[in-house]
Amino acid sequence: MSILMYKQRFRNPNYRKTPKCNYAHIGYIATRPGATKNEGMRHGLFGNLSPGELAEFETWQEVAREVRELSYKKVNIFRSIISFAPETAMELGLNDHKAWEQYIERHIQTLAQKNGISIKNLSWVCAHHNESIHPHSHVVFWDKNQRVMKNYVHPKIPDSIRIQLIKETFADKIEQYCRVKDKAKGDIKAVTDELVSEFDEYVRAAHPKEYKRLKELVGRIDADELGAASLDGILGDTDLSPLIVKLFDLKNKMPKKGRLYYKLLPEEVKAEVHAFVDQLKNGNEYIRSLIDDYADSKCALAMLYNTDPENTEKYRQKAVKEAEKLIANKLLGVIKAMLNKERELSHMEYTEARKHYYTEQMICEILMMLEQNIVSLDTEYDDKQKAMSTELSKTAKKEWYLQHKDRGLER
Repeated sequence: MSILMYKQRFRNPNYRKTPKCNYAHIGYIATRPGATKNEGMRHGLFGNLSPGELAEFETWQEVAREVRELSYKKVNIFRSIISFAPETAMELGLNDHKAWEQYIERHIQTLAQKNGISIKNLSWVCAHHNESIHPHSHVVFWDKNQRVMKNYVHPKIPDSIRIQLIKETFADKIEQYCRVKDKAKGDIKAVTDELVSEFDEYVRAAHPKEYKRLKELVGRIDADELGAASLDGILGDTDLSPLIVKLFDLKNKMPKKGRLYYKLLPEEVKAEVHAFVDQLKNGNEYIRSLIDDYADSKCALAMLYNTDPENTEKYRQKAVKEAEKLIANKLLGVIKAMLNKERELSHMEYTEARKHYYTEQMICEILMMLEQNIVSLDTEYDDKQKAMSTELSKTAKKEWYLQHKDRGLER
């Protein structure tokens, strides 16, 4: 058995990009590869936005939009993660989506209380990532009636949460340990933090390799802002070999002179770029889901202007083609960087490690580009929907239209 790990952070509400980053974080935890899905849905987000029964949300976007709006109001949106070693999760019965839902619902009060949030004001959402090497859950929570913005949370708070979660989660194990050590044979609720720390040290000593491995894994998540889309989680066990071969084959077929733009490529090279994009899309579930989200956002935006349902599929297909073209241009950008580096180093020899690096870098850039476009589209949709509602006067609507008329559906 290994120990429980807990990490907690938040983005400073004063940072300009915080609302968009918090929106993207909700989408990431809900849909990334490894996220267990709600039954019949394409995401795994669950939680409570107000006191009552635990809910599995219809869409992750409805939650993300609320988080974004609260972020604009300078509300602290806390990101946290609870993680176990695989054998510990199995021992605790945390082997499916419902089990994790029940576990988080039982213990969410601890996270709230230690952060000074009353239960009646607590809102939270969660997603379980069933990774084989460290199953874990991302919990995002906030005080919906927060009055004072926080710029700092003392490190003792997440550490006290970790200790309390150990008390609650491993109560039987601690009691057994106490009896062996001839300590605290009474009510387990009376167990002190010092005794839990002693139990923690005992587990570390008993399983040093497991504990070190888990700490390193959670530490890596911590460095990635508790949810930036790291390649480790997205690529998983994906075999990059076919993509590496294709990428370097494409590099060698690119025009040696002139600008490297998709519309300027010879038709036969365009066809190969299309084939590569299809191979990339078909081989990566996360990229496919981002293209679908991009198409959904474009459709929603277009339907503000034309509500005819017959046009929905036309808008969708156009959006998918547009997303594929964005990927193609990002691919060409990576190839251009490779060619520039090659010229700089006089036709350098590419090692296998360097080939692997360039391929991973390309996928990472494509993912970030798609995610940023989806966030921008959703923001634009909200702005335009508000502009077209009765919330604005006729004069305000006219002014808004004159400012945005050149953008339209071509965006």
